[in-house]
Amino acid sequence: MTNELTETLQNIKMITGVENVVLIQKDGLPVASAGVWFSKEEVFAVASSTCAIYGVARLVHGDFEYLLMESETSKVFLASLPNDTDYFLTVTTAPRVNLAALFIEMKDSLFRVSFLLRQHIDDRLPPLRSYSNHETQRILKGFSVAEGQDTKYSTSRSIISFDRSQALALRALLKQVHDSIPNTDSVFLSLNGGVRLSLEGFTNDRLAAMSFALHDASERVVRTLRNGSLQTVLCETESIRHFIYAVPNGVFSLWVDRSSQKLGLMRLLLKHYIEEIRRVLQACHEMKSAVPDDLKELLLGEIGNGSMMLARREP
Repeated sequence: MTNELTETLQNIKMITGVENVVLIQKDGLPVASAGVWFSKEEVFAVASSTCAIYGVARLVHGDFEYLLMESETSKVFLASLPNDTDYFLTVTTAPRVNLAALFIEMKDSLFRVSFLLRQHIDDRLPPLRSYSNHETQRILKGFSVAEGQDTKYSTSRSIISFDRSQALALRALLKQVHDSIPNTDSVFLSLNGGVRLSLEGFTNDRLAAMSFALHDASERVVRTLRNGSLQTVLCETESIRHFIYAVPNGVFSLWVDRSSQKLGLMRLLLKHYIEEIRRVLQACHEMKSAVPDDLKELLLGEIGNGSMMLARREP
């Protein structure tokens, strides 16, 4: 089976623009790969990173077919196997790959991989491989492209605040997106600090939180693999397209019927509105989150004799 799987993955690797292909279990263990890898550790690092995205995508969209992460340096493509939730493919490509050609040429290969797994694996998954903290740091260090510099994998977020006119401008832009793209199920902004801006009746807190989580997990994967900045996430199911765009201090999210318009046309329409939303958000006030002194005293202060201390802020 190994030779047949490798041959099938090599067929995908031969698609113009494709750099690497890895077949991965849902628990993060790589099964087979094809591409320009330099070491087994890199394959395991890619598998464990994208496994987190696969889990979040299945939580948000249980029947998702593929998820596309786009940055300025590359694209990372996750493809769910037909009728098989235990495995998925991760494909990394050049930044200007022809996505339509990639989807068409990959279709038969996905069915072939799924067939081979059903014939030979027989529902038996090999055990997970575990890494110590030292091994994990060594693997991540291998992805650093800047010599002589330490790479830190951490993020910090600010809380955003805006006035009434800015809020109305953002809602107006969301309304224009909803009106210009037929069969829109939901359109909203999910901002840092738990701020959700939407059109009433088109979203809920769970969708906003999960969209933010999906983008956040994808951003960490792209930074780990490519030291790049994530720009767009596109997740597709049999009936829904879910677009997520990075905006200042948050994400823009659109859920739309898959058959409403051509993918290229929707991306073209969204480009204008995303630029306008970014312009408004860039003018909003940012502030670092901080714990007030009186709350710190309440949470961290030493209280004796079993008494309770109350703290309040003067108006």
